[in-house]
Amino acid sequence: MLLATEAAEKMGVPMGFKLVRGAYMSSESRVATSLGCESPIHNSIQETHACYNECASFMLDKIANGFGALVLATHNVDSGKMAAAKAMDLGIDKRSSRLEFAQLYGMSEALSFGLKNAGFKVSKYMPYGPIDMVMPYLLRRAEENKGFLAASNLDRQLMSKELKRRLTASIF
Repeated sequence: MLLATEAAEKMGVPMGFKLVRGAYMSSESRVATSLGCESPIHNSIQETHACYNECASFMLDKIANGFGALVLATHNVDSGKMAAAKAMDLGIDKRSSRLEFAQLYGMSEALSFGLKNAGFKVSKYMPYGPIDMVMPYLLRRAEENKGFLAASNLDRQLMSKELKRRLTASIF
């Protein structure tokens, strides 16, 4: 990311990134092994989180200085909170076309709603295509988001509270 942004800045070309976490863990390790290379996958989830957050922070600094654009694709609430707080600290306009958050439809609804309610741009994406192409993708997402069931419970609880609040507000 650093080398790409430096090269783009030198050429005066705007650079945009979609930052994802662990997109193809098993296949990347297999390919690296077959090529005799070290696996590009971090050794722990903590290292993965730290790297993602460092990259997000780096790009937010670039955006604040007028260069680049970023889609932060994450289901991790802590990463979302960190990025939103840093964006606000840096004075990045929440409605800027240069910053957006994204989650897979049906995952991390609480994060999506929280970011949207805070004023940030949020998109949900849904894989589409033949079942033999979509299912492996969804299985990878489930593998990478093992905490998904716990997050789903949180999503349901928060959404239920929000729904009750809205219903109560509309009645009175």
